[in-house]
Amino acid sequence: MKTLFLYAILSLVVSPSRAQGVDSNPEARLLKKLFEDSSYNPLIRPVKRPNETICIGFNIQLSQVIAVDEKNMVMKTNVWLQTEWNDYQLTWNPDDYGGNLTAIRVDPALVWTPDIVLFNNADGDYEVSYRSNVVIYYSGYINWIPPAIFVSSCSIDVEYFPFDEQVCEMKFGSWTYNADQLNYIFYKNIDIADITDYYLSGTWIIVKVPGKVVIEEDTSLFIFTFTLRRMTLFYIVNLIIPCVLISFVSICVFSLPAYACEKITLCISMLLVLVVFLLLISKILPPTLTIPLIAKYLLFTFVMNSFAIVFTVVVININFRTPRTHPMPHLVRLIFLNYLPRLMKMKRPDHDNRWQKQDNTSSSNTYEAPDIQPSPPPDLAESADVHHRSCMLNRVMVPGENVMHPIVEGLPVAPATRSKICFHPEIQRGASALQFIKRHMEKEEEFESVLDDWRYIATVLDRLLFFVYLLATTFGTIGILMKAPYVMHVLNQGDILDEMRDHIKNVNVLATHFPEGGCAP
Repeated sequence: MKTLFLYAILSLVVSPSRAQGVDSNPEARLLKKLFEDSSYNPLIRPVKRPNETICIGFNIQLSQVIAVDEKNMVMKTNVWLQTEWNDYQLTWNPDDYGGNLTAIRVDPALVWTPDIVLFNNADGDYEVSYRSNVVIYYSGYINWIPPAIFVSSCSIDVEYFPFDEQVCEMKFGSWTYNADQLNYIFYKNIDIADITDYYLSGTWIIVKVPGKVVIEEDTSLFIFTFTLRRMTLFYIVNLIIPCVLISFVSICVFSLPAYACEKITLCISMLLVLVVFLLLISKILPPTLTIPLIAKYLLFTFVMNSFAIVFTVVVININFRTPRTHPMPHLVRLIFLNYLPRLMKMKRPDHDNRWQKQDNTSSSNTYEAPDIQPSPPPDLAESADVHHRSCMLNRVMVPGENVMHPIVEGLPVAPATRSKICFHPEIQRGASALQFIKRHMEKEEEFESVLDDWRYIATVLDRLLFFVYLLATTFGTIGILMKAPYVMHVLNQGDILDEMRDHIKNVNVLATHFPEGGCAP
């Protein structure tokens, strides 16, 4: 219906009522000759014999890589389809039309056009979005360059995300004609995508876009392979650096003292932050069989943080142990109070004497907290005869003498003084209290010393875990992130585009123009 409507418009243009205008307008006369007076049919392939193959010069001029959607596995591009062919029916002599009419522009519905579509289309539109005019030259050479925005399916490999390189294809071919009826060659012998008017992308670097012609199931296809490398600056600033900092901040939990109540809080807070980053990655990337590089690193940090929580609980448990419940074995004392502090250059005041003394005296004993309640004092209402009886009962015989000497119970008395000293009961009770206080202080000091040893073991474990986690996190970060093949390889998009433009210029210089022998019917 659209073709008939255009024919009706064309007939009005060249109607007899405007015969004088037609005669004075060379282009109108040429249109009348080519499409009205002749038997030209835009539905028929422009060949002289049915078994003849028409050759189509084809290429794409890349305007912009709009987006590569990893989640939906599609690539969105803005391209111009550069198409050329020969139509032997649309020729004329420019001298018959003023000498200057060498080309005309008509609606593509008036002439035969190849039904080229994007085979791996992932959108609703298989054809171009805007059907621009067709340029027809006097020799029968036809040039058609319609613009289009294509959404093509692409197999996304996210193994090294965000240091990845994607390879996407765009397959163009005729929807109805097979390879015996329609075949492709490169437009002006340019064997790569034309990037003359390419707009730089802020996300992807074009490494190369070669083209090739293949035949699949008797259909001639033109395949362009896009090799795109991701620009990683955005992901390094917003994803990699925060993840690395979080993993190293998690190590700081081993620098906090065990009696501080923030160790577990810090670990769990870091764990929640890592969960948020894992959810963010899962929303960006598709559910593929391969684990992305950044997901591996987050998973590694997640596992390390989980083990940090377990070790922190163990350290806190050791820090609050007491001699009543946990006697300290000799091997534990030897390793954690002797060898490891020396290995890690840890020092505390009078450490050597303290741990060796405890090891020699009470390493195998179960300590009891000293009883701070003294025994009740005797009745203060005792009479003097009690004092006399106490002195008489506490006399001893000194060898060589026939006299009983009094002693005070609980106090050592020199033999020279035994015959002279007989203490009052109050003094005896005071001496007994002093003896009790002495034993109490000794037990208290021993008890506190063992408590300090358990706390010191917790500190030693914290220091040991700090160094272990520091080394594991450092080497894990380097080992995982450096697995990507393009981490240290920096590309300059401007240099790549200049190289491709130079290649196109050299090809254009050597190329033979299409209508003069490039792809003749």
